Amino acid sequence: MKKKKWILLYKEHRPEDVLKISRKLSLPPVIATIMMNRGIREPEDFINPTEESLLDPFLMLGMKDATKRILKAIEDHEKIAVYGDYDVDGITSTAIMVKFLRSHKADVMYYIPDRLEEGYGINKGAIDKIAQTGVTLLITVDCGITAVGEIAYAKEKGIDTIITDHHECKDETPDAYCLLNPKQPACPYPFKKLAGVGVAFKLLQALTIEMRFHMRELIEEYADLVAIGTVADVMPLIGENRVIVKKGLELLSFTQNRGIRALADAADINLSNVATGTIGFMIAPRINAAGRMGDPRCAVELLLATDDMTARKYAEKLNRENHERQETEISILEDALNMIENSAALQNDYVIVLAHDNWHHGIIGIVASKISERFNKPCILISTDGEVGKGSGRSIRSFNLFKALEYCQDTLLKFGGHDLAAGLSIAPDRIDEFREKINSYAKETLTEEDFMPLLYLDSELPVQYINMNTAERLSILEPYGMGNASPIFFARKMTVAQVRPLSEGKHVKLTLRSGEFYIDAVGFNMGELNEILKNDDLIDIAFNLDINLYRGMRQLQVLLKDVKLSEITG
Repeated sequence: MKKKKWILLYKEHRPEDVLKISRKLSLPPVIATIMMNRGIREPEDFINPTEESLLDPFLMLGMKDATKRILKAIEDHEKIAVYGDYDVDGITSTAIMVKFLRSHKADVMYYIPDRLEEGYGINKGAIDKIAQTGVTLLITVDCGITAVGEIAYAKEKGIDTIITDHHECKDETPDAYCLLNPKQPACPYPFKKLAGVGVAFKLLQALTIEMRFHMRELIEEYADLVAIGTVADVMPLIGENRVIVKKGLELLSFTQNRGIRALADAADINLSNVATGTIGFMIAPRINAAGRMGDPRCAVELLLATDDMTARKYAEKLNRENHERQETEISILEDALNMIENSAALQNDYVIVLAHDNWHHGIIGIVASKISERFNKPCILISTDGEVGKGSGRSIRSFNLFKALEYCQDTLLKFGGHDLAAGLSIAPDRIDEFREKINSYAKETLTEEDFMPLLYLDSELPVQYINMNTAERLSILEPYGMGNASPIFFARKMTVAQVRPLSEGKHVKLTLRSGEFYIDAVGFNMGELNEILKNDDLIDIAFNLDINLYRGMRQLQVLLKDVKLSEITG
């Protein structure tokens, strides 16, 4: 079990301020304290976000021009193409844009590049195919902000391009008809953390205003898909993202989207009580499987399905492909871990860079994430099956991967992404040079302490409050995710009353005592504690509170995040 550094998210608060929020919102003081520690300035709006909390879409640079051009294209019966990415964010972005335009009688098609054949983003071959169909307006979703040459090529073909994207901007941006990206340096839009589907939704919001339709209908029609894309792309669930995701989760319980219902049936997903974890671990991987293992259009067609038979066909196909994805993922992970285990140099590297001829390009991003999490280091995996190596990287909080790739760009053919996740293309004979250069950069920017996982603790929770009532009241902070994590509490000087191994020693269950109070706590993948701890040990625990629903019974779960032997003082 890797040692973790505990950091208490503590700020000095006047007791009367905590009490004021606690009384006003009828909350336990510990929850009021958590919100204040997290910098939530408007607790009431945070707890009860409404559609009025959505920002004016016309604050986004380029929005007025984008809506005018689209409305003209609809009125003049121009052919429109929506160009999306093959991940969940891109697929949901494509689906909502196409569905909205079709509902307003637009002549619209869509294009999603093949991950293996074409790679990420816009390419000239795709533009040729689109131009041959007579398209005069191209709308990109979740891509395009770095496609300078490709957008210039589209312009030569007589195609106007509206770029909607949320990825980091480089120094040079495309000469498009207009650009919608809150991360543009000149863009005054206040919220910069939208997913690609969030930016696309803001465009639909602006079009709805211009067309004088009801905003509530737009939200009820599309918030479920926007929520799926936002959660899947691991965007922080604060600001507008929280508004959209909270509403989207509510709508998923009775979604009218035939594709989502069919996918839930095929995968045995209960939509009556959907949380962000349901999206992240059950819905999103199946939608992603289309782009990773086969044809991403299957996922778009699933979300656009207008009859149950079509929806069922695509849902079953995605379920099968997800099973194949899981098997491939296990194989690549085993390969990668063996390579690391057999190389002292790789173990000592600050950034783990691995390449292999037989790795499926669609899966390496998932495996890079698992390796990064296991070693708490940035990790880049490269599939070299062909003349061009295609890589996918995941990073840690203290290392901006996008900036690192910028530093190494002379060794790369292409790259793009965020601070925590990125993709790249590279000539196979330059991989060693790239590995050396990115590690040189990392050694200048990282310290040994950066490799120690950080555990952020929200508050101490006295043992008498570790109960079902507290767990139930905490649900007011949901939805949980990046930027709004499930609260982590700590309790000190708990006496170990019993240690029980679970699943043949892979997990552990502890019975702990403090005074007259006893609690049970479970540590998943903490099997080593079975050997380390013994009865009467005094320990400090970091934990989440959760409610487990089993056979219709609700039970309190104390989920261990870390355990330390208590410091004995005085």
